Amino acid sequence: MAAMQRLEPSSSFAGIGGTRLQELGMKCLFKAEEMALVGFWEVFRRLPFLIRAMRRTSKYILNWQPERAILIDYPGFNLHLARRLHRAGIPVTYYISPQLWAWKEGRIATIRECVDQMLVIFPFETEWYRQRGVEAHFVGHPILEEAPPEISRRDYLRDLGLDDTQPVLTLFPGSRQQELHRHLQLFFDAARLLKKELPNLQVVLGLARGLPPELVPTDMRREMVVADTQPRLALRYADAAVVASGTATLEGAVWGVPMVVVYRVAPLSWWLGRRLVNLSYTGMANILSGEEIVPEFLQERAQPGPIARAVLPYFQDSSHREIVLKKLSRVRQSLEPSSGDNTGPDPEQTFTSGGDKGASFLAARAVLSVE
Repeated sequence: MAAMQRLEPSSSFAGIGGTRLQELGMKCLFKAEEMALVGFWEVFRRLPFLIRAMRRTSKYILNWQPERAILIDYPGFNLHLARRLHRAGIPVTYYISPQLWAWKEGRIATIRECVDQMLVIFPFETEWYRQRGVEAHFVGHPILEEAPPEISRRDYLRDLGLDDTQPVLTLFPGSRQQELHRHLQLFFDAARLLKKELPNLQVVLGLARGLPPELVPTDMRREMVVADTQPRLALRYADAAVVASGTATLEGAVWGVPMVVVYRVAPLSWWLGRRLVNLSYTGMANILSGEEIVPEFLQERAQPGPIARAVLPYFQDSSHREIVLKKLSRVRQSLEPSSGDNTGPDPEQTFTSGGDKGASFLAARAVLSVE
């Protein structure tokens, strides 16, 4: 959105989003946090709300008649919305493709019919879509255009009351409250086991923005530091991490943080997911590389002992750590615009959003260039 405003200052926006989009001037119909649901059962419980959100959102768009709708991920909602917009003759861009290559490939029919522009952030997606009759352009991953942190690792850790010369383990249990409830005790127990082997280990909990610090029990606070103001830096500056599967696993890979990927969902969601998801791995670094670079512990395999044993070599085996770091570096390189499809926007053009270049400018220019 910032890039589009730079390229086309008169542009205006309305939609579903969070604080940052509102700060840029978007009229917010619903807050993104209200829509943040993971799992079949979790979605089912909020279905009445989601139906109301669909009706209100589609009604607003149809009355407003914008030049284009930009749908971002969230396929369960957005593909239904795409059908309504297509019937009303409103052009649709899909930016950040739904992961149809993981599950529900049948949704490709809706994309072929209702989406006239597909912009993707993973290099393999262009060929996947091409084989299914959809032209998609790889614009690079927006995570690469973030500015370097304004605070150094040394100063950040010292602000948390930590010693920057001693090892740091970050726990990143997820950005949603339901994820915190499922993962926090598990991650904490694994960290306690690690401290028995590494007495000097410093443990930091990266508490996502919007999650109340009161959700962390007092007894846990005595044994680890809670980073709730700049939690992503707690991951970025970690020597190793235990991370809930999601965006944070890709961030850790890009920042070169050796990690273990963990995830638990409701039993019904897990049972259904095992039958519907067509992936060998869950962490994005592993998916992109085609091998298990970082260990994964899902559902019943997610236990404190195995998690701790998987993290320990990152601190005790320098050769193992170096191998993992080299593989994570290759994952990062694969997300550069020049590594993928060059038939779309010119990869030589750049837009600075936080000090780097790439995806935002390319995506914005692609959207504005559609006739």
